[in-house]
Amino acid sequence: MKRSNVINSLLDFSQERRYLEVGVNRGQTFSEVSANRKVAVDPQFLFDVSEAQAADAVAEFHQITSDEYFSGVSDPADRFDVIFLDGLHTFEQTLRDFCNAVSYVSDDGFIVIDDVVPSSYPASLPEMSTAVSVRAALNPNDADESWMGDVYKLVFFIETFFIQYSFATVHDTTGQLVVWRQRRPLPEHADRTVEAVGRLGFEKTLLGRDVFKLASLPSILDAIRGARVSAQA
Repeated sequence: MKRSNVINSLLDFSQERRYLEVGVNRGQTFSEVSANRKVAVDPQFLFDVSEAQAADAVAEFHQITSDEYFSGVSDPADRFDVIFLDGLHTFEQTLRDFCNAVSYVSDDGFIVIDDVVPSSYPASLPEMSTAVSVRAALNPNDADESWMGDVYKLVFFIETFFIQYSFATVHDTTGQLVVWRQRRPLPEHADRTVEAVGRLGFEKTLLGRDVFKLASLPSILDAIRGARVSAQA
């Protein structure tokens, strides 16, 4: 399933359809999203921005880091219905992006975090160059080039420290975490520290798989609809 399928399905919950993407790369997902307002943020776009702008009149492009965008370019009054985080694949930077995104997502909106389920140990390493070297050392014939980094730690962080938000992970992609504002009960490991989250290794993506709340996109959408109906009752 394409990332854009997940994003467009979530945008369908909103009439305003305002979209922010952090980490755009070649722009494939961004170009496939249907929204009334689209904002792209990346320190280096790997496509012709002029052509992309001409092809999509509602899009705006900011070739800067996400920290620069959130700290000085974005309007503090801006709100987005879906914010897609797919930038630097490290826990630290994605956590910074998530904390900033919380201030910009609409009350009924969604934050989507890409690549939270690494496909292998090498893919879970925070530095891409190290991941490539480890994969070659383990199996020189391994053609798998996937790299998710240690973004998976953010799932455990949100579970522990953001109990005002519910989440689930789309299992039929590379692992897109969908986060929305809905209070949850305290988790089993409510006493987990930030330091403990930072130390979590790849094994937790296997042995702690239930934390990710893996589900199909249709079932996640149904759960969101059900929660909203219950809230209005």
